[in-house]
Amino acid sequence: MVRGGQQTAEKILETAHHLFMARGYVGVSINEVVQTVGITKPSLYYHYADKESLYAAVAERALDTMGTELRAAISDADVPFAQQLRSVILAIQAHNGEDFRMMRHEMRVHLDATHQHRVGMRFYASMMAPIETLMERGISLGQLVGRSASELAMLFLCLIEAFTGPEAMAVHLRLTADHISEMFLYGVAAPRVARVEQIHVEE
Repeated sequence: MVRGGQQTAEKILETAHHLFMARGYVGVSINEVVQTVGITKPSLYYHYADKESLYAAVAERALDTMGTELRAAISDADVPFAQQLRSVILAIQAHNGEDFRMMRHEMRVHLDATHQHRVGMRFYASMMAPIETLMERGISLGQLVGRSASELAMLFLCLIEAFTGPEAMAVHLRLTADHISEMFLYGVAAPRVARVEQIHVEE
């Protein structure tokens, strides 16, 4: 009986995940979820108290999966730092259909403070903490300087999300993992040597 209940809860989450990711929080109703799953409202409410709780559970599930993949991507400290950066980017890009920026926005707009805190903590543990660990490794190797691991982790994640997902695809600016990691490590300015040579030529 318990096993059947777990299967129902999983089916509800899987269905809600696809619906929420496709149309967002407002675009999905509880009626649509129960009809798609093929259950009654009381059955859904047995597992999830309301739409907010269901959305929070979907978000936590997606973040847990992402966290497992990110930790695996950085688990081998012997792998070169730049390669680990690319592995993290590829792990996030593999979830192209899951717009985590939109998820965080909708969480702030539609969920109450309790759910916001719970999902926010899960976001930090699953996405930010592994990337911070990688940034700390980069700092210790001397490959990153001038910023804290937290600042670098936020910059790196924002850079990945800016060039990954529906928005990047819409404007044809989805960059490869190599391009994103190079932009993060080396920026967009011309090398200093090249700039000095240009000044001498102009003189």
